[in-house]
Amino acid sequence: MKIFLTGASGFIGLTLLDFLRREGHQTTSLLLPEEQAETVEAAGSRAVRGDITRARSLHGLMDGHDAVIHLAGAVGYGLSMRKALLINRDGTRNTAAAAVSAGVRRLIHFSSVSVYGRVPDVPIREEFPRKKTGDPYGDTKIDAETALEEYAARGKLDYTVLRPTVIYGPGDRLFLPKLAENIRSGRARVIGTGENTVDLIHVDDIARCVTLLLKNACSIGETYNVTNPDNPPWAEFVSIVAGAMGVPAPRGRISFGAALTVAGAMEAVSKITGRPPRLTRYAVRVVGRQYYYITGKIRDQLGFEPSVDLKEGIWKAIAAAGYAPPPKR
Repeated sequence: MKIFLTGASGFIGLTLLDFLRREGHQTTSLLLPEEQAETVEAAGSRAVRGDITRARSLHGLMDGHDAVIHLAGAVGYGLSMRKALLINRDGTRNTAAAAVSAGVRRLIHFSSVSVYGRVPDVPIREEFPRKKTGDPYGDTKIDAETALEEYAARGKLDYTVLRPTVIYGPGDRLFLPKLAENIRSGRARVIGTGENTVDLIHVDDIARCVTLLLKNACSIGETYNVTNPDNPPWAEFVSIVAGAMGVPAPRGRISFGAALTVAGAMEAVSKITGRPPRLTRYAVRVVGRQYYYITGKIRDQLGFEPSVDLKEGIWKAIAAAGYAPPPKR
């Protein structure tokens, strides 16, 4: 297949390019005008220039392709609603419109479990109601899904939505490096009891998942939660990360409420100093409560189950990020 990717220069995209090449697919990677093309070209992909927030810049770029994988999106601390709307909502709508204009029906869209509104302690399957909470990322991911549903309802698009939890692995610059820095500082604390399980999936598993979607027409029109159901509790997880770094594991605890207060104070200081806070309220909500994202649907329909062992995946990711201890002499 000839596959067009947005967001291909990120760590998920580069991993996916490698998997797609090994599967025999030809890929085209959309890059912003200022982005370097070397990394995607090294992965065997053809680079083209455009911007998902500028619909005209996409004209003709998808001609002759069989599928589009839409990875591009805005995420992270400090994301404004305006920017999130421009990239996540309008960018998805522009990408879908360009695919339709080029006659490309097949589109795989990367969404997030954030569309559920971070509801703890209840089983969350794909039919669980989406909920806007004022979070720019989660709210605009809902808008993006809605835009695709509108195209599909008009018979113009065969789409699949993936809703992964946090994705980690070599090249991750958001989740694992932040956690590693906090642990290495010696000031990290486990939020709550530490008994709530981690919601993670390795980037290799995500890439393999996408290759399955491309092979199986039964995934058209479907939405899938994706995480590793065998992940450990947070207290055990931070011990694994600390072990990979060769530093002591955090032993202190902080309650969920206290952590929210501390994170709010750090965010306030961040606005004054301009430096990112070590802890955010969003992060506290993600790691400090128990979520139950049910993944039986993708297992039953596609036979997909994560295969990367968490401990092995963390050790390799820590080494790739430069946090592993120096070898003993």
